[in-house]
Amino acid sequence: MITPAIGTIELYNQLQSLIDADIPCFIHGSPGIGKSYIVNDIALQNDLELIDVRLSQLDAVDLRGIPTISNNQTKWMPPIFLPSDENSKGILFLDELNSAPLSVQAAIYQLVLDRKIGEYTLPKAWRIVCAGNKIDDKGIVFKLPSPLINRMVHIVLEAKYDDFKIWAIKNDIHPFIIGFLGFRPDLLSTEVPSSTETNPAFCTPRAWNMLSNILKINENLNGIHPIVYGTVGFSAGIEFISFVKVYKTLPNIDAILDGQSDIVPNEPSALYALCAAIIEKYKDNTQGKNLFKYAKHLPVEFNVMLIKDLIVKDENIAELEEFDAWMERYGEYII
Repeated sequence: MITPAIGTIELYNQLQSLIDADIPCFIHGSPGIGKSYIVNDIALQNDLELIDVRLSQLDAVDLRGIPTISNNQTKWMPPIFLPSDENSKGILFLDELNSAPLSVQAAIYQLVLDRKIGEYTLPKAWRIVCAGNKIDDKGIVFKLPSPLINRMVHIVLEAKYDDFKIWAIKNDIHPFIIGFLGFRPDLLSTEVPSSTETNPAFCTPRAWNMLSNILKINENLNGIHPIVYGTVGFSAGIEFISFVKVYKTLPNIDAILDGQSDIVPNEPSALYALCAAIIEKYKDNTQGKNLFKYAKHLPVEFNVMLIKDLIVKDENIAELEEFDAWMERYGEYII
């Protein structure tokens, strides 16, 4: 039986519960889906310091520290990256745990269970969060020893488009990408290519974010095909470039926002592109009133998707009378 995976939004809730209960956990997830980002973000939300330790880069001696002589006795000097202020509070993030040598994994047994390692004791207000890639991700990953497994709660994380879309809208990800992934959500995260593939790139939320940053500098895809292929892979890149050609045939978005156009494309790919373009250009409630009128011309599923995305970008639309009327008619679709 396979444990169901959770998305990034649910991970926030589960991590908060574990931090409140002071229970160590291990986040299992493929590369580039946001494990490190979320741990950093939840530390900020809780006003906690964060120490990010990449265990794959350490030897066992790096954790316990170097021996020194004090009063004719051996004393171990703990590494500087471990917190020492008893009044501090934070998250000790042990990343790439299952990519670390077995000797390093064994060295943290005591740290994870007893909050100690040698003579060092982790301050009381610090929490331990671990993370690593899954064994089938074709990375450098070792099976965790059973004594270490049983010292933590294990959470399996996967990339989910609905979660990514909310983050993407709030973080100004390029509308080409939001629209394309709405049309092809299965390409948000793909399997690592086989060793026979000359281009090792594959799709992850991190890769799409990188491509978004590239597009903000250069939207002329005709000149950057190799970059697209080298960011998200050749197959996904071909589909993405074809989608952008559809995107550029859309009706005038400014005219729609100004209430001067009710033109609606017929193709599903164009409708996904249209909704992403509208959300990207939307600015205020005046345009919101016009969008509620325009949404009536859209197929129901795109009508609902457009308004849901609009709520993510600007919660103030809930103050409009048009929103109340829309909820009476379509509210059942968003519950």
